[in-house]
Amino acid sequence: MVFLFRGIMEHPWVFYFLFFIFGYSTCNTFYFLKSIRKSIELLRVSQVVSLFIIARSLEDFAYAKEYSILRMKEGEETESNIIAFEQRHQKEVDFFKENSIKSIINAHGNYFSEIVDYDDWNGAMKFLNMNKKKVFEFLTKKG
Repeated sequence: MVFLFRGIMEHPWVFYFLFFIFGYSTCNTFYFLKSIRKSIELLRVSQVVSLFIIARSLEDFAYAKEYSILRMKEGEETESNIIAFEQRHQKEVDFFKENSIKSIINAHGNYFSEIVDYDDWNGAMKFLNMNKKKVFEFLTKKG
């Protein structure tokens, strides 16, 4: 060990080169870790915003349902037609929820699959409620 140290001191350019390599690799390591953290945060924000948009679209879907039922009652539709419409509407909503969550999960692929913290609609809504502050920060951010 002493021989190695003495050899480096006799040739300072070797020491400078090794110091440069150490600094360069350390810088790259921290840059890599920082970029991973930012990528994961970006994925989480995109998940939350996507879930927020889906929830808002379901809200509009519910308004459309109520308006359609109101129009059906004004048009003197039979009660069985209204019930059939409600059942069909509920099936469409359930299908939309299921496919929306599957699409979000499948969009992450195998590499990022561990980042998705939910696997069904209820889990996704819990995730959205836990992260709703991020949505409002994202949507109200200026610039």
